[in-house]
Amino acid sequence: MKKKAIIYLHGFNSASLDLEGNLLINKDKLLVMQEFCTQKDIVFDAPNVDYRDFQNIVEDLLLQWNQYLDQGHDVIFMGSSMGGFSSEYLAMKTGACAIMINPAITPSELLPQFIGVNENFETGQPYHWEQEHCDQYWQYEQELANSQRAVDRTVLLDMADELLDAEKTLAKYKNIARVVAYEGGSHGFEHMRQALPVIEQVVFSGA
Repeated sequence: MKKKAIIYLHGFNSASLDLEGNLLINKDKLLVMQEFCTQKDIVFDAPNVDYRDFQNIVEDLLLQWNQYLDQGHDVIFMGSSMGGFSSEYLAMKTGACAIMINPAITPSELLPQFIGVNENFETGQPYHWEQEHCDQYWQYEQELANSQRAVDRTVLLDMADELLDAEKTLAKYKNIARVVAYEGGSHGFEHMRQALPVIEQVVFSGA
């Protein structure tokens, strides 16, 4: 059986690692995934990414994907919100599977509400978010929309998401993805533990 690696991408204005590089296991999603990956002997790679430069994110993660392939790993891209969008794009580019949690669909329309000075929810670091940071995503949205490549997508939804319209997400993906929807919850996704059987099936389906 080939070794497995999950590259997990956090959402906008969030983080997976503290300033010392430690996994933020106070976040239930990350704690559950760390425990699951340890138990199943899966590499769990959860970098901090800066959504002000999506091209750089893509380049870095394609390099990381190649390195895992060279080491004999199958790679699954997984992420929440903006990380879900990023995972879908990277899966389209690589042919890997994507697990998308409450994914952002059109970041160019979603993100202008955050223009100004922000402070990262997890690290407390201040930064500026500008219109140009929003505009960069339009080309990637179009590339995804126009791609003829088959993408293996699994979408995990909390239907009570307070930031994104879960019904709209469901309508978009119901015919092109494996969609698992949970009643209640929030944009932060509160059903990671319940979703582990689905995640395990995706990770090991090609074993």
